[in-house]
Amino acid sequence: MDMDMHSVKLDLHGLPLETLQQIAGHVNRSHRPSLYAFGLASRTCRGATLPLIFDHLHLNINSREALQRNVDALVPILSQTESAGHVRCLSIKGSFRLSDAPRSEGYRYGSEIRHSWFAATGVDEILGGEEPYQLSPHVVYDEPVIARSSEEDLAWAPVVSLIHTLPHLTKLIYDCRNQFPPSLLDALHDHHPQCKLYHLTFRFRTLLWGTPYPYEMALATSPYLYSVKVECCQRDSDGDDDFNQEAIMELVAGLAPNLKEVVVVNLTPDYSRRYYRRPREPWRGLPGFVSGQSIGSLTSLSLLGAVDLGSLGLLQAWARHTDFSRLRHLALGGGYGCENIGVNGEEMEWIAQNCSFRQLKTLGVRMDRDDFHVERPNYVNNAVTFLRAFEPLDQLSVSGALEPKILDAILDHHGPTLKKLTLRPSEEEFSVSNLRVRRDIPMTFTKEHILQIHSQCPALQELAISVKRTKSDRLEAEMYKSFGQMAQLKSLFLTLDCSDWRVMRDADSPADASFDAFDRENCKWFGSEFLKNGHLRETLMNCAVDETLVRSIWETICRNKVGQELESLKVWTTGGGHWGTTRTNCAIAPVVNHLSRSWLVERVCRDGGDDIINVRELGRRVREARDQKQTDEYRRRAEALGEQEHLTISPRDVAEDSPVVQAFRRVWPPKEGSRDWRDDWSSLPLQV
Repeated sequence: MDMDMHSVKLDLHGLPLETLQQIAGHVNRSHRPSLYAFGLASRTCRGATLPLIFDHLHLNINSREALQRNVDALVPILSQTESAGHVRCLSIKGSFRLSDAPRSEGYRYGSEIRHSWFAATGVDEILGGEEPYQLSPHVVYDEPVIARSSEEDLAWAPVVSLIHTLPHLTKLIYDCRNQFPPSLLDALHDHHPQCKLYHLTFRFRTLLWGTPYPYEMALATSPYLYSVKVECCQRDSDGDDDFNQEAIMELVAGLAPNLKEVVVVNLTPDYSRRYYRRPREPWRGLPGFVSGQSIGSLTSLSLLGAVDLGSLGLLQAWARHTDFSRLRHLALGGGYGCENIGVNGEEMEWIAQNCSFRQLKTLGVRMDRDDFHVERPNYVNNAVTFLRAFEPLDQLSVSGALEPKILDAILDHHGPTLKKLTLRPSEEEFSVSNLRVRRDIPMTFTKEHILQIHSQCPALQELAISVKRTKSDRLEAEMYKSFGQMAQLKSLFLTLDCSDWRVMRDADSPADASFDAFDRENCKWFGSEFLKNGHLRETLMNCAVDETLVRSIWETICRNKVGQELESLKVWTTGGGHWGTTRTNCAIAPVVNHLSRSWLVERVCRDGGDDIINVRELGRRVREARDQKQTDEYRRRAEALGEQEHLTISPRDVAEDSPVVQAFRRVWPPKEGSRDWRDDWSSLPLQV
């Protein structure tokens, strides 16, 4: 008797555990919150989800007491669910102080300032793990080395106790301001000889004394040390030389036997430049290191921040300490705030001629013309040779001075194998260098470039690229449509570029035919004969990116999408008020910052129904806080002017008294009942 297969209802209880675990893994990758709902379906499903739920534990540290409470709450959960054996990774992040007393006289820590500044911009939500760069205080020696069985060491007892209960821990991620405690290192030695330590706040504190303290050397040469991230500089805010990078090189070259991943964040500390005339002291080396005796085998090396990649010495030094042919990941330059610090043509030429990267799969490079003092006529040719020196890559990120020939080299050589590509053009904003007026304009991608990427990168799954805003016209809409041709594309990050460098750098750029008499007038507040009211008006029109426009961009891409459905779209609106010069004016910032919104669109798959499209503004809390400050400022100014003129002046009247808002009103007239200009705008509809 034939059975109608459509009438058969699969019972989750009847599926093998291995199948349920595969389903749980898919749910975990596609939509983590649904994993918990899946675990509630049955006892068997719950058993399939537990290894994924407890695979990675996170502990946030802010006080000794809170640490104890968190561990006390976690241990019974692990016991009740019998999940201690599922834990493979433990992350510890934060810091705690044992008292309110300063750690040392003049204590300063620049990382906290840099990261709080980054969070205050709202860009941290957009760029995720990007390392921020900003001038901030930094000192090499800021507190004593932690002593075994000291009060601070004993404060980590809850974590040590937790470590004892996790039989299969293979990875410990330490991202705490406090120095890694001896008791925790002992716990790894006694209970987890195979565990890898990822130390994200590593640095020597006692290099100023010539020979580091014994515990610092014990930690640095530990067989558990697998990955380190170190912040360092040439000279700190107190004028002391910082040799942490030199010390890391020697660890890599043999002193740390299992060290495989290194991130160096190069800083330019506040006040350090006052000591620039004084030569650095000679580096005396770590105890036990013999130069040239051995060479390291790093798999990942990242040199970020204000790294001096224009000097051949740094990369040559790294090449003497680790075998570049073993690297699988390399990053040269990078960090939000140091867009014009990178690898120059001379350095790229040396790398191409002297280095082998046979196993490299991912590369991130920030390229710099470095022509502020001297001409660099071979920059583009050197960049092409450099990019061709690598075996075809899986992932490539290139930022800085891009040109069409460089893009051609990227796609010709790496396109067939690329799964992830990031292209982020930028140029030096100083308008005069080398006693010449700078004419370089960041590369603008066209529809033809997108189709070229589509044609030459058949396996591309993730793409990050800039799109020039052109007031939502058909040309801009065609750019979005072209992304739909990429069959394997799942994730797209669009930097919506609202800048117009032609204003200051292209004297031959024709005047816009749409400019009326008002548009052709100079923006007197800017102090340049080149910037017109019309340029300002168009900038504001481009900066205006609301949810309606972002949904329209998403729908335009998806309507034209072939192959794999698009899973996520990130939109970063930036560049407003950048006209090819460092000259800025604070009058434009409140309007540009309010309009320039960034978004994340995500597809959430649902069984048996239509997918849900979630749209979320990125950096919203920062933007709302900034708006509130602006509201308070309008109110204060209205009250002050009212007292001065003996009149009743509203905050709205104050808000309108701005040349930028006057240009704004040429596009968006007041709406009835609106608070001020901030309630009156909307994006220009996409001309699809």
